[in-house]
This record gives sequence, structure tokens and C-alpha cells, in this order.
Amino acid sequence: MPHPCPHYPAPVRHPWTRWWRWLTQRSNLLSQLTEGSYRMLMGRRRVAGHAVRIVNDPAAVRQVLVDEAPHYPKHRFMHDLLEPLLGVSIFTSNGETWARQRRLLEPAFERTRMTHAFAPMTAAVQALVERLAPLADGRPLNIEHETTHVTADVILRTILSLPLERGDSQAIFEAFAHYQREAPDATMPRYRRAWWPRRGSATRAQQAGQDIRALLRRHIAPRHAAFHAGQAGAPQDILGALLEARDAETGAAMGVEELVNEIAVLFLAGHETSASALAWALYLLTLDLDVQQRAVDEIQRVIGDGPPRLEQLRELDLLRRIFRETMRLYPPLGFLVREAAAPGCLRDVPTEPGETVIVSPWLIHRHQRFWERPDEFDPDRFLEPAGRQAMAQAYLPFSMGPRVCVGANFAMQEAVLVLALVLRAYRVLPADKPPPEPIARLSLRSQHGVWVRLERRT
Repeated sequence: MPHPCPHYPAPVRHPWTRWWRWLTQRSNLLSQLTEGSYRMLMGRRRVAGHAVRIVNDPAAVRQVLVDEAPHYPKHRFMHDLLEPLLGVSIFTSNGETWARQRRLLEPAFERTRMTHAFAPMTAAVQALVERLAPLADGRPLNIEHETTHVTADVILRTILSLPLERGDSQAIFEAFAHYQREAPDATMPRYRRAWWPRRGSATRAQQAGQDIRALLRRHIAPRHAAFHAGQAGAPQDILGALLEARDAETGAAMGVEELVNEIAVLFLAGHETSASALAWALYLLTLDLDVQQRAVDEIQRVIGDGPPRLEQLRELDLLRRIFRETMRLYPPLGFLVREAAAPGCLRDVPTEPGETVIVSPWLIHRHQRFWERPDEFDPDRFLEPAGRQAMAQAYLPFSMGPRVCVGANFAMQEAVLVLALVLRAYRVLPADKPPPEPIARLSLRSQHGVWVRLERRT
């Protein structure tokens, strides 16, 4: 029998309660949702004096993200929110700047194909399995730290051909946590009214962004200097492809800061979101040990006790459904924020230039009109006609349209590999801790960690 998913902030009904929750819990976007948000097709409200339209209707979502995507560019708030970390990069830019960056990055995206990435990815995951051995003593473990380490390790090995040191892993985890906590309040002064609380968040967010960029720059700058000095023997990784890239119009190469911008995007997209999803997946498996055992049986049947091969990952159907269901319940990016660039119309309702339009995978994936038992963990729902239909119209963990995540296949293969090797080696059991509380900032994380217990399989 499917188990219910962990607790998430209960929707509120009374407007005064909603106002107080917004004022005191504004850092968690999930706390701002009303009960009707999970049933409505479109809604409009004012937040801090700004018109905000939330779009759940699949046809309108497609209109915003696919059919009329140029008319609904990424909101300038997202650029302001992420600029200290990502600079002017493909993740935050729009229009011709975005198109130029996309063209420039195409060769690098080729290096994320699994035929190139499988060996370094496997090495990173095997290192994770070894690191977990002394932690598999039955005591509570915050698995977010470990999923952050392995996904950062995977992406650094793929981008820079370097394994991640433990000290760097902890620094990355803490810097991202600080940035996610401080960046929203640091950005709101540009949009807020005078009474918005000021707490020095801008300085702390700026420092966290600089810490992450400094870690990346430490590895990028020497490679950039060596490449332009004509030194041979550089690894054929993503950074190598970016060093070779040239602007089609000017022939210019990317400078160190441009490289840091784009590598930071790949790092954020390739590690932070995957780390979140993997932590939730392992937690959900503690809620349904029958599903976990079925997954172990599948792993033994397909992979056995030997090293995994790329073609075997495609045969792990249950593991794929487990991760797909995890991404439904806990999409790493819970809110996709756009801005109407011109007068338009959504569901026969006019939109004005400057109006904020939000497409929320969190709401759509739990929407009561689209999904049966939307708050239950059930990987087998995708085997049923209703589940397949819902997935076709109301499932967008990687967004959709021209800005769909180019690393979606990479993320799926990485997740299946991590789950396969971890579950083959360890039982993942419930910890004597309160259920994790999701908090939506830049990505969907847990307020106080995701706790599990590990035991070795015999």
C-alpha cells in the first residue's frame, strides 16, 4: 500500500493568517500557498504590491513556457536573485544574450552525454559508497550532506576532471545553504515597500556567492592560462569544450569570469538540484520498505554484484519510476518565475506588461484535478493509464520548451546509478527524527535536514 509523503506546510484559509505567515515565513514559498492553490487552474493575487499570476492549467502552462516563451522571459527578479552567484549567464539571461550563450555552450553540452560522463560518474558514486561505510552503524544520518557531496563530485569530475575533496564538499553545502537563506531578502529591497525588514542579507548572500565562485575559479583559472599558453594534454571535459568555444560573430573566446559564470550554472543545475532530489528519494524509500526491497531485487537481477554498465541503467525500470515519483512530489525547482513582456492573454484573462507569471511544478505535481492520490508516494502510478495521462500533461520537473533543462537525461542516469549502488550496499531505514519539512528557496530542500539510518546488507 503506498505511504503518504512527508509533511509539508498546511495551506491556510483565513486572510489574516495568510498575511502573518507571509510576513514571518516569507523565505519558504510553500508556506504562502492556500488550500485552493492545489485545485485552481489559475489565480491572481498581490504580493508586496506586485501583481502575481499563478498558472496551473496545462494549456496555459504550455503557452507560457513553449508557444509564447519569448513573451514570458525569466523575471528580472531571478537575475537579481542569482547574479552574485551566476553572473550574467545562460540561466538568468533572456533574448539574444541567452540565444548567444546557448549557441556558445552547445559543444559543452555534448560532453554531458552519458558515453562521456559514465566513467567519472561511476567513480564518484563508488567513492560515495565507500564514504558511507563507517556511517552505516544505525545512527541517524543527514543524508543531504552525502547527496550534496556525490552530486558535486560527479559534476566536478565531468566538468573539470577533478574529484571533490571533503573540505570543499562541506564548504559548498554551507555556502549554498547560506545563499539560499539570504538571497531572497537581499533581493527584495529592489521590489519591496519601505517597511520590508532589513537584516544585512545582501552582504551575507554576496559572500556566499563569492565563496562558491572562488572555489570554481581556483580550478578554472589555471586551465584557462594553460590553454591560451598553448600547453597540450588538457582533459577532454566540459571546461575543455568551453575553452575551445568561439563566438560565431566575433570569434572571441570566453574569459575567466565568463567561464566561471557558465560553469557556476552547470554546477548549480548539475549538483544542487540533483542533491535535493536524491535526498528526498532515499527518504521516501524509508517510508515504503516493500518498494525498497523490490528495487534491491531489480538491482541484483540487472546488475548483480559486479561493476555497473551504462546499458544496464536503462533496464532499471522501478528505480526510474522511484526517481520520477520523487521528482513529482519534490521537484527541485518548485517555482518557475516569468514576467509578461507585452500585453497578452492567459485563459481569456488579459495580462499586462511587467506582471509576474508563476508556473509551479510543486502545485501542478500535487494538483487534485490532475493526479489521483496526489500526496502519496506511489512509483507504480506511472504504470496506470491515469498516471501516464497525468505525466503527459502535468509533469515538468525539468521545465519545458526552449529553456528545458539540457541535463535532464544526465540527472536521471546519475540518480539511477546512485540509488542502485547505495541500495545494493545498504538498507535505508527510518530515523528517529521529525519528518523533514520542505522549504522552497532557490531549490527545494529540507528545513532541518533529511535524516535516515543506514545498515550494511549482508
